[in-house]
Amino acid sequence: MIWNEIVCLGDSLTYGARDSYGRSFPVELGKMLYEKTGELYVCHNYGINGETSSDLLRRTWNILKSNKGCQIALLLIGTNDTKLPMPLDIYEDNLRQIILSIKANGMKPIVATLPTLTFSPFYAENRHYTKKYSAKIREMSEKYNFRVCELKGMKKFLIDGVHFDNEGYKEIAHRFCDIILDME
Repeated sequence: MIWNEIVCLGDSLTYGARDSYGRSFPVELGKMLYEKTGELYVCHNYGINGETSSDLLRRTWNILKSNKGCQIALLLIGTNDTKLPMPLDIYEDNLRQIILSIKANGMKPIVATLPTLTFSPFYAENRHYTKKYSAKIREMSEKYNFRVCELKGMKKFLIDGVHFDNEGYKEIAHRFCDIILDME
């Protein structure tokens, strides 16, 4: 099946922060999907640097309503939640509301787990929360019936302990691409 427009929701990891070419996984994903299918893909990038799941929740409905042509929404959010840290039940409810909003707008959600962080002064105390949040994502996928994009094994692409180089964003795109092309 061809999915020509995709909404990409998230924080700086969606935005493409620190990519040496100013690109992002949504840009790389559009390129990959075109190369594999011969079809034009527009991956709308709604990543904002520094955003938490609570921040994203506030703007999700308007994004989804303004992208009615999209059938898929990709979600990668939670890295900045680890700074607080955001209580697990609040993170879960934020995700639940975002995912149900995606579904209410007729789109299929694909939610990425969080990559393991290495040292960064802002995340030093609460890096272990990425594992807690990722486990919650996996658990929620059963209850709310969505696909999970696993971001394990991404440490080698980190350039500052949190963000990726261009090869890392390409790897994220590749993982989402495989899931999208496997969807019926």
